[in-house]
Amino acid sequence: MRTPTLKVLAALLLALMVYGIWPYVALWNLHLAVMHDDHAALAAMVDVDAVRDEIAHRLNKECDTVIGELSDAFIAWLETGIRQDGKDALETQVTLGWVQDQLIAATAPGLGFLSALSYGFFDSPGGFMVRMERGDGTPVTLRLRLTGAQWRVTAVYY
Repeated sequence: MRTPTLKVLAALLLALMVYGIWPYVALWNLHLAVMHDDHAALAAMVDVDAVRDEIAHRLNKECDTVIGELSDAFIAWLETGIRQDGKDALETQVTLGWVQDQLIAATAPGLGFLSALSYGFFDSPGGFMVRMERGDGTPVTLRLRLTGAQWRVTAVYY
């Protein structure tokens, strides 16, 4: 009677440990994709449409969003994009290259963005928040969401 219970408990504990480590492995893979300039791997890990949607929701006061407080620099960047590209600003400004640039901006030369990591933990069962400190004191925040069987970046802001 005790052996099956222990096996079930051990299996549950193992599953919980794997689940707890999973987003950190995804973050490591994202780090490697940025360090090796691997656009194909980066594209598989970043949902650019979701990043755009979250920024658009943040701009619309009536929508819920996971994006927190925005820096003055981020707001200025958005305003410049809107002046240049109008209603298409998010489509033209928020690209895979832009996401990569934000990760590189939090990077010490040769060390990768993980060296700037100041926080990384679950914010919900299917959500993971990452904060990195940039040299200018403005943190870059990533939100990862579990989509299917993969953790993907769905929000980037600073």
